[in-house]
Amino acid sequence: DCEGAGELFQVTTMDLADIKKKAGKPGQKGEVDFSGDFFSKPAHLTVSGQLQGEVFAMSHGQIYTFGPTFRAENSNTTRHLSEFWMIEPEIAFADLDDIVNLAQDFIRFLCKKTAEACQNEIAFLEKFYKVIKLDEIIALSESKFERITYTNAIEILEASNKKFDYPVKWGVDLQTEHERFLTDEHFKGPVVVTDYPKDIKAFYMRANDDGKTVAAMDVLVPRIGEIIGGSQREERLDLLQGRMKEMDIDSTEVEWYLDLRRYGTTPHAGFGLGFERIVQYLSGMANIRDVIPFPRTPNNLKF
Repeated sequence: DCEGAGELFQVTTMDLADIKKKAGKPGQKGEVDFSGDFFSKPAHLTVSGQLQGEVFAMSHGQIYTFGPTFRAENSNTTRHLSEFWMIEPEIAFADLDDIVNLAQDFIRFLCKKTAEACQNEIAFLEKFYKVIKLDEIIALSESKFERITYTNAIEILEASNKKFDYPVKWGVDLQTEHERFLTDEHFKGPVVVTDYPKDIKAFYMRANDDGKTVAAMDVLVPRIGEIIGGSQREERLDLLQGRMKEMDIDSTEVEWYLDLRRYGTTPHAGFGLGFERIVQYLSGMANIRDVIPFPRTPNNLKF
């Protein structure tokens, strides 16, 4: 899911040492002339195929994509990559509850199939790394996922009196240490957090009636934290346009996306599961760079 995608990698074939610019007004520098570039306009690598997936969901009902995605934020952590793979279902005639249920079932299914098909491999990892256990994977495949709102999560974190590196208050984004406290210490199991503040979430998420939160959800699992992020999408054209205006998003490049609302739409929802994160969880690896053949991360482009 492409929430939080604030920065993008730019794609260009232009000579960066000799950038052509359009003529500007006297005393002003002109804009970059992209007419000679590969796409004849600014182009970027995608953080998600979600927006295009919504188009297909409107015509096919239930779809998913699986492909490479690119994250330009300088997230140099043990669970972030600059290039990774994501599985993204998009479901028409679905609301937040539907997508939460699908996400839970998806995680349970993956754990169940892994436990059935990879017992020898898990036994090997359990013996040498002593992090993952077959019993833990089986337990998660049968587990009840706790469900709380973001507001509930903040209240739990504040009441814990635990000293976090990132202070907790309503309105801040949950960090890995907050997520792992919820899963590993408080609930001792998987948790779904819903209804996040709109100011820390993407423009396309459906506004809740309180005017402060959106119909977003994150699935958190022990040891990893967030493993799935998703939302119900805003299908109301006027509210979507208003949110884009609030966030200073130019609608010129996404008129086709707005047309989905103009010419007939339906409530719909979707999420993104980072493939490497589920492999990291199931294998017990401490660092996500160990579960992808050629890791590309901030300050690291060896391959």
